[in-house]
Amino acid sequence: MNDDLTKRRSDPAFRARATQERDPKETPVLILHDAPEVYLDKLRERYPEMPLASCNVAEELPAVLDKTRPKVVVSFVCKDLKAPVQRRLLECESVEWIHLGRAGVDHLLPWDPVKVTVTNSSGILAPFLAETVMGAILMLNGGLHRYIRQQIKHVWQNNLWRPLAGQTLLIIGLGNIGKRVAVKAKGMGMRVIGIRNRPQKPEEIDELFSMSQLKEALGKADFVALHMPYTKETYRMIDAAALKAMRPTAFLINAARGAVVDEAALAAALSEGEIAGAYLDVFEKEPLPEDSPLWDLENVVISPHCADVVTDWEERFARFFVDNLDRWLKGTVPANVVDPAQGY
Repeated sequence: MNDDLTKRRSDPAFRARATQERDPKETPVLILHDAPEVYLDKLRERYPEMPLASCNVAEELPAVLDKTRPKVVVSFVCKDLKAPVQRRLLECESVEWIHLGRAGVDHLLPWDPVKVTVTNSSGILAPFLAETVMGAILMLNGGLHRYIRQQIKHVWQNNLWRPLAGQTLLIIGLGNIGKRVAVKAKGMGMRVIGIRNRPQKPEEIDELFSMSQLKEALGKADFVALHMPYTKETYRMIDAAALKAMRPTAFLINAARGAVVDEAALAAALSEGEIAGAYLDVFEKEPLPEDSPLWDLENVVISPHCADVVTDWEERFARFFVDNLDRWLKGTVPANVVDPAQGY
């Protein structure tokens, strides 16, 4: 957390507000979601007297905010409540805490972290996204994507593949997901190297590089898995120069944020054989436009932003929020507080 924020949060007035216990009966909660029932049910079960409301229509949001005066908002990007609309939450004087049903916070930036606390859902589905990433590594390494295309064409042809053991995985971003991927990869016998902003090397990896060593690290990897947040520093970080630094036999996996990759440069690198292939779950514009060249590349596997969509994800998100609400009502700092200066 940046020094300025630490200083401001040490102010006695702020600390008195931040650590006060709150009465559930006087803590209105607003759920912005197309299907809020699971959240409302869990809240009613634990806090039957808590004032609750929900909204999923942009035009109705100002009136709902005026009527309910929520102190807490659970905010999902809905079909009608797109990200820009949700900045209205920051203008509502009653709102003290916004919990985001996602990891990314760029749609709310900037905000005053002393006036309003923002938390995200980072890490809740990390174990399952890590499973998908390992599945992608196994699929690309074994050439299973090629067999699917061969099956469609009724082609009988085998393809050689290398064991994963001894190959090198570069993980960019060593948060909850990155560390879990590292553990699984090492369990397959891979060498794992990583890049993060902080200089401390996590025990889950074999070698740590700094962001300034990006190209050097890319050149050492057989697989590159992206798990960093989207910030102004990471915007299109994987550009044409970064792709040229990768080995021509290497694979790229992006299950982080679409905007951290220059998609035009990636399509060109894949078409020209600068890298061997890619698994992509996220894109700068979603759904991926029909005219994107990525759709038709035979060395690309695409999924529609669903790498961590396990069957009970809503239940897990709701349980996390209600447990976090317990902390907040008791005057304890909730989990997953986001520092707007860093973007995570």
